[in-house]
Amino acid sequence: MTKNIECFPIKMSEEEALRIARGGKNPIVKGIWGNKKINLRVMYLESRYIIYEMTYRDNAIVRALKKMKEPQKQNIRVMVEATTCSASYTEDDIVTEMKEVDENDIQETYYTDKRLTDCGAIMARRMVRRHVGRNLSIKPLEMRKVYRPFYIAIYGDMVEGTKARYMPIAADGNLVSRTF
Repeated sequence: MTKNIECFPIKMSEEEALRIARGGKNPIVKGIWGNKKINLRVMYLESRYIIYEMTYRDNAIVRALKKMKEPQKQNIRVMVEATTCSASYTEDDIVTEMKEVDENDIQETYYTDKRLTDCGAIMARRMVRRHVGRNLSIKPLEMRKVYRPFYIAIYGDMVEGTKARYMPIAADGNLVSRTF
């Protein structure tokens, strides 16, 4: 059975994913996994693209000392990965396509929409709170369900009762980077 979903387009070729799965340029990983059988499978993981409206207000002391000032508003885009409930900031608007996909290749979320929007709001609040120093209220304006494609590299044969070693490889070309 197939399902029509909104997803990121696949930008990585299977050959490139196999090269990454075999260790790329790392000679140690190549020596361990380079010649073993690798099965590639495309899976689509559910995510939420949320646009929040943030409203900044001065605290009571600043309002008493200054003239009453209108609150400032700003929008922020956040992508929440629905399988792990982790959020990241997106700089640009996302580009997606509609695709017909087999239901067995889709991993749905088991988190509620409220938990996902709260997770994104917490990340956005932490990000801007350090820079603002004012009272902040945040509310979701728009939420879209999008799917992110991954190549799943499964090493060796799948044998019942044994653990399978696998590696997910992002197939959409989007990078998630952490700053410390």
